[in-house]
Order: sequence, then C-alpha cells, then structure tokens
Amino acid sequence: MIRYDPHALIEFLESRSRWAFGYGREPETHDCARFCDAGVDAVFGVRPLKAFASQWTSHSGARRVLAQHGGMAQAVGEVMDPISVTLARRGEVGMVEGGQLVLFEGDTVVGPAPERGLYRLPRSAAVLAWTVRQ
Repeated sequence: MIRYDPHALIEFLESRSRWAFGYGREPETHDCARFCDAGVDAVFGVRPLKAFASQWTSHSGARRVLAQHGGMAQAVGEVMDPISVTLARRGEVGMVEGGQLVLFEGDTVVGPAPERGLYRLPRSAAVLAWTVRQ
C-alpha cells in the first residue's frame, strides 16, 4: 500500500539543503534523479527511480544509462505514471526545460542546484510530471 505524507517533503528538503551536486556515491551528494528518488521515498514510501538512478557513478555513466532507456523522460516513464503538470501534488516528480528532474513543492518546483544546495522555480517551469504507480 502506497502512503502519501506531503508534510514529509519539508523535512526531506531541509535535510538536503546543503548537499553537493554529484553523480558519485560520496556522502551528502546527489544528482537530480537520486534527489527525486529520495524525495518520493520520503513522501510516498517507495523508490521507483532507483531502478535506473542507482546504476551510475559519473556524469558519463548517467548519460550512458539514460541513453539505454531512451532519455530521462522515457526512463522515468518506465517506473512512474505520467500525469498532468497541473494535477501534480507535493512530492511528485516533474521535469523542467533542459531535462532536469524536480519535485513539486506547491507553487514551486525544487531540485538540486548545480554545485550545492537547492534551487526553486515557479511551478509553471515544469513541462512533464509523474506520480508513483499504485
């Protein structure tokens, strides 16, 4: 049974606010897929993106794995269900222009900043959205 605890997103984001961006497995390091996978786990109690996001340790490795799946959007679509961006709830996964994954936070989307910390954009920046499979 999938749970939904949108309030868990607050604690998750606070815990990740100083993490560094990176593709490796170093402590307190994440890329957009691992960030979103952990956020979905905090809110829904499942880790769907781990199916592919756990397969790389470098930028080139991520590119190779995602190419095997037909790109980031295709890879996410293999493990999550597409939904309308306008219906996305707090903690669901989105994609912004450029292909980065983000989490819906309400009126904003949030993702890992290029070096350290998090960045936020208006919700309207999301071009695709997914939810967990029931």
